[in-house]
Order: sequence, then structure tokens, then C-alpha cells
Amino acid sequence: MRDYIKSVIDANLTENENLNRVREYLQAYFLNIIYKNKFYQNLVFVGGTALRFIYKIRRFSEDIDFSLSAKAKNYNFTDMVKNILQEFKLAGYDLEVKYDDSRTVHSVLLKFSGILFETGLSPLKSQKIAIKVEVDSNPPPGGIETSSVYNSTFIFYMLHYDLASLFAGKVHALLCREYAKGRDWYDLLWYLTKFKGLEPNYLMLNNAMEQTSREPIKIDSQNWKSEIKKVAEALDWAKVRNDVSRFVEEPSEIRLLEVGTFARLLENNKDEV
Repeated sequence: MRDYIKSVIDANLTENENLNRVREYLQAYFLNIIYKNKFYQNLVFVGGTALRFIYKIRRFSEDIDFSLSAKAKNYNFTDMVKNILQEFKLAGYDLEVKYDDSRTVHSVLLKFSGILFETGLSPLKSQKIAIKVEVDSNPPPGGIETSSVYNSTFIFYMLHYDLASLFAGKVHALLCREYAKGRDWYDLLWYLTKFKGLEPNYLMLNNAMEQTSREPIKIDSQNWKSEIKKVAEALDWAKVRNDVSRFVEEPSEIRLLEVGTFARLLENNKDEV
């Protein structure tokens, strides 16, 4: 499969678009390894990359995020990383990994050498493409776990949270992240326009708020929209748009990322899902 990566390059696309395609192929290969070695049984796929693979959101993602399953057994992050490294090397990939399991969120950075040069995306043989993977070993209780089958270059099962629980994770990020991340706001735009009437899993959301806030606000159906509006009104929207622009499939959608859009969508988000 090492040589297959060249086939994802499209000469009609920009360098950045092809970079996103190469990264996504490597993400899919990683997830296939997770499935093949049954690590997925311990890991709940979350975040923007989960939205991309499961629900086909129209933006690419850099990182792969997991939460440790409530049913996890014999989870060992170090052993998993070593196995993944071996699988990639057996497939012909040249990469180095740096990992840390000393904190609550276990992380590994995979740096692939040679790929950007061989695909014509860089004139430098030494330039690397990286994927960061994180596992929250103490996720907020209350997330509802389910599974889906991914079918593209690979076919595999993915354990992930249901839509309301994924949305709870996004609302928590919007309310509690210390800096504005454009990808969060693009994802909110997607949630509000694709699943009208969707509400977050409040149990999971409030448990997350208690984990990360000294004086957590109790979030419910009466105030989650108004709390998000407060955050939206204080943002530098030029920075928000710039943060996400290189990941969005359709550039014209970036113009929708402004405070008026969210004020209207949050006000009108009352239909049935």
C-alpha cells in the first residue's frame, strides 16, 4: 500500500488540496491498523476527524482524537503505538514517532518522511508530514457509544459516540477552549444546518464542564444557544476564518463564518432532527 498514496494526488487540485488528501489517506491507513489489531474496541473516535470519516463533513482535519471507551479492557497505549509503528514500517513507510502517556491525554506524533517529495508536494526529501493522535484516558462520563462501518480505500469498523454526544464535545470546546479555533465554528455551522433541532448530550456536556471549569455553568436546553452566542459576539472572525480556510473543501463556505450567521442559526434551530 506504500505506493498507493501517489494515486490520491490530482493534478487539477492545488498543492494544499492535495496535501489534505495525502494526510487523509494516512489517517485512513492509521484507522485501518486500529481496526485490524482490534485496538478500536478500546477507543471511541471523536472530534472533527470523526465527523469527516463518519458523516462526510466538508472539511479536512489534521489530528485524530479518541476517548477511552467505558468498556475498555487491557488498554496499553505504549504497546499500541509500537504495534502501529511496526505496521506502517512493514508497509514500507519511513516514519518516526514521539509519544507521551504520562498525562491524562495520551498523545503520539507520527512524522512520515519522503512522502511529500515523492508525491511532488515538496522539493525537499527531508520534509515530513505529521499526524497527531490523542487518547483522552479520562473522558467525561455520559457519552453514548455506537459503531459505523467506513468504506473507501479500506473497510473497517469504527467505535464512536452518537451524534448528540459528538455535538456535546463540540459545544464544550466552543464554550471552554481558551482560544478561538475556526474548525470548531465551521463544525458548529455544519451541525446547525445539517441537523436542525439537534441538542447536545447534556449529561456528557455538563460532566465535561465540571472537568475543565473552576466554576462550571450548568448547561441545558434553555441556555446552550445563548452561551454560544456570547462567545461568538466576542470573536475576531477574520482570525476564525483564516484558521479553517485551508481545510475546507468549498472555499465560498468560509464567508458564512461570521457572527450574524450564528445568531440567525441559533435562533432558528428549533425543527425536528
